[in-house]
Amino acid sequence: MTKFLAACASAVFVATPALAGPYDGTYRPDADWAAGWDCQSVGMDGGALAVQGGTFYGVESACRLTNPVPVRDMAATLYDAQCSGEGETYGYRLMLMTTPGGIAVIRDGVVLALKRCN
Repeated sequence: MTKFLAACASAVFVATPALAGPYDGTYRPDADWAAGWDCQSVGMDGGALAVQGGTFYGVESACRLTNPVPVRDMAATLYDAQCSGEGETYGYRLMLMTTPGGIAVIRDGVVLALKRCN
């Protein structure tokens, strides 16, 4: 779980010039511990996370979201995430789901709620 949260909070993903998707935007964790996160500094410690054209941006790592599979009857999509950061490469399955205030990032039973930055 710690590696997952670190990947979500520290993933910088390489931009892909694809069409905008339903999850595109800039976000910060929707939790009291992230109240001071800066919504302007994507990719920096304490900065924002972002999704843009199939790419998820965070801090000091990068993931490309591939092989999207829509989840039936949900505003959600399951992806293969190919990541690299801090000298490591790794991959996993990841689901993004729209929420009233932003998106949820779901992996291995862990849900990270992200609030959309304005």
